[in-house]
Amino acid sequence: MRKLLLSILLLILFCGCLGNPKITNNKLNIYNFWVYYGSDNIENLSKYDLVIIEPYNYKKEDIQKLKSLNPNIKVIAYLSIGEVSKDRPYFKDCQNIIIGKNPNWTSYYVNISSSIWQNIIIDEVKKFKNMGFDGVFLDTVDSAIYTNQKNEVIELIKKIRKENPNIIIIQNRGFEIVNETAPYIDGVLFEDFTTYYDFKTKNAYYWNGSDLNWINAQSEKLKNLKEKYGIIILTLDYVNNNEMAKKCIEHAKEYGFIPMTTNDINLNSIN
Repeated sequence: MRKLLLSILLLILFCGCLGNPKITNNKLNIYNFWVYYGSDNIENLSKYDLVIIEPYNYKKEDIQKLKSLNPNIKVIAYLSIGEVSKDRPYFKDCQNIIIGKNPNWTSYYVNISSSIWQNIIIDEVKKFKNMGFDGVFLDTVDSAIYTNQKNEVIELIKKIRKENPNIIIIQNRGFEIVNETAPYIDGVLFEDFTTYYDFKTKNAYYWNGSDLNWINAQSEKLKNLKEKYGIIILTLDYVNNNEMAKKCIEHAKEYGFIPMTTNDINLNSIN
C-alpha cells in the first residue's frame, strides 16, 4: 500500500511538471498573445489565446468571425486613457481638456479628472462590450503619471472596474500605481521589458546599467503581484533580429511572463 501511494504521489508530481511550469497562477488561461493595430488578418489573429486590437478597425461582425474561428480567444480593445489622438471621433470634444502634446506620437495629454474625459472612457468601454470585445487594454497610463495625475488615473481604473465587473482589464505599464490597481485588473503589459526602442536611430537596444536595475525591480514587483492576485503579465519587446527576439522570450519565461516580440514599432503586422 505504501509503495502504491508513493507511486501515485510521484505520478502527480510528474504530471504537475508538464506543460509550461514557469507560467503559473494564470486565471485567464492565456499562454500566448499578440498586439495588432492594423486591420483584417482575422485568421492569423485567431491562432492566439488573446489579442489586443484597434477596435476602430473592426466591425461587430469581424469580432464574431474571430470568435467563431477560435471560441476560446479573448479579444481585447485598445483604449488610451491618458491621451487622445486626432483620429478619435471624440477628439473634437476634448479641446478644453488637452494639457500638452506627446513629442513621440501625434497625440495629446488630457485632464483625466474631467467629467468629459471620464464619460468618454466609460462610453467607449460600453461600446466595445456591445461589439463583442471581452475587455479593454488601458494604454498611456504612464502618460497620466508623467502629467502628475497618478491618483486620478487610479480612480478612473477603479471606476471602469466598478461599472464593468466582468470584463478583462489589462494595464500597460504604470508601475508606480500597479500596487494600487492590481486588485482591479486582470493583467499588465510590460512594454519594453528587455529592450527599448530609440525613435532617433529607429533601432532597439537592450536595457543596461541603472535602467536595467530599475527594470529588474519592476519585474520582481510584477512577479509578486502575479502570484498574489493571479493576474497575467505580458511582455512586449521591439527587436532588430531573431537572436534578440530569442533572448527577450527567454528573459520573459524566467519570470513566468508571457512574451511577444516584434520588429514593427507601429504594431501593424503579425510577424
